[in-house]
Amino acid sequence: MITKGKLTDQILRLYSGGNPSDDKEISREDINLLVGQVINRLLKTDHITGNMGTGELFPPHTLISTYIVTIEQDETTDNPIAHLPVHPINLPRNMGVWSVETLESDTAFIPLQSGQGFLYSKQDQLKFLEGQVGYWVEGSTIHFGVQDVDLNESKVKIKLLIVDPTIIGEYDYLALPAELEEGVIKECLTILGALQKQVDKVSDSNNQL
Repeated sequence: MITKGKLTDQILRLYSGGNPSDDKEISREDINLLVGQVINRLLKTDHITGNMGTGELFPPHTLISTYIVTIEQDETTDNPIAHLPVHPINLPRNMGVWSVETLESDTAFIPLQSGQGFLYSKQDQLKFLEGQVGYWVEGSTIHFGVQDVDLNESKVKIKLLIVDPTIIGEYDYLALPAELEEGVIKECLTILGALQKQVDKVSDSNNQL
């Protein structure tokens, strides 16, 4: 395992000794942001092709970041809402929002498809959700379809599938698989112009020696 600081230092050293495409200086903050972006993309690809490709829907713990957010009141519907602190990686069926839970008891709310909450009448919610609170995500807003159900919460715990570089310290370990560490370094250096982009070569049968 490697810390974010060590990974950043390694990329900076390789970048300085490489062959940058221009003379622009790059800061540690730029590298830290780039590392987070590349990790999210590689982990998303790894999760979709590896886990989801084999029918395993549970993501690696590396991807899960937890936030505590305050519940507000929607000015239009008067229903409770919460705002996503960051945008998670884009996955089918809004699975980037992995779970929404109560703060004290860790009771999970019921995920609904986007806009599906409006299709449920008060009776339907009590029947199909069995008195539990459902939620759906639209953009950066989480809507709670409570109506006859008392939410009785001022804050909720949201688990998002994202590696958020803003909450990872210099000495925090990045729980990356060993094979992905090299991939992150190479991808960052490629974006920075210190490595040439890999291009698949196609043989030409018409070439004659």
